[in-house]
Amino acid sequence: MEGKSKRSLRVALVLGAAVAGTALVGWGGLAAWSAYTENAGNSVAAGTLSHANGLSCVSNLGSVPTSGTGFCTATITIANVDPATWTSTVGQIKIVNTGSLNSTFQLSMGTALQAPTGTLCADVTLGVTDLNSGSPDNGTVWAATALTGTFTAANLYNNAASPVLSWTGGGTAGTATGATGDTYTVTAAPGAGFATHYADQGTSCTFGLLFTQTAA
Repeated sequence: MEGKSKRSLRVALVLGAAVAGTALVGWGGLAAWSAYTENAGNSVAAGTLSHANGLSCVSNLGSVPTSGTGFCTATITIANVDPATWTSTVGQIKIVNTGSLNSTFQLSMGTALQAPTGTLCADVTLGVTDLNSGSPDNGTVWAATALTGTFTAANLYNNAASPVLSWTGGGTAGTATGATGDTYTVTAAPGAGFATHYADQGTSCTFGLLFTQTAA
């Protein structure tokens, strides 16, 4: 029995040594075998959202401007209006998507500095048209409306062959035609009561037009 036990112990020791050796060789071998690939330089870059209002006035980011960049000069300035001779005053605004992203545009009036102010506003009408002669807007953005009336914010179409709400980026300031832009004619005219409303003497009306650009 003693001899058998010693033989069993020797066999167990040999087997244990063999397993340990296998484990050592096996794990060591795995550690020595490696392969790698790397996709480096991953990045995210934002496009630009910008537009030109006329030739020299450019968009302001983040908030409605009250001065400086994005606060453009008046489209219409009427002084010393004579009810006997004044029929209308016309101004023009050229809006172009100059950024790298496609975008949409909206024209609004009625809040903050855009709100018509002054007693003369009730006797003055305002209308806005664009270059499009056919559908979907048929060239009319706002029909002539008294400046005390409601001007619903209007989604603007570009001047492409088939006008759509999404304006292509990359336009050039002052070139407000085609898929990147459109030209707007703003017309102020006397309302029906202007010529006979004597209280209009010496009064005034001011208003603003806000163009809002949004990434499409």
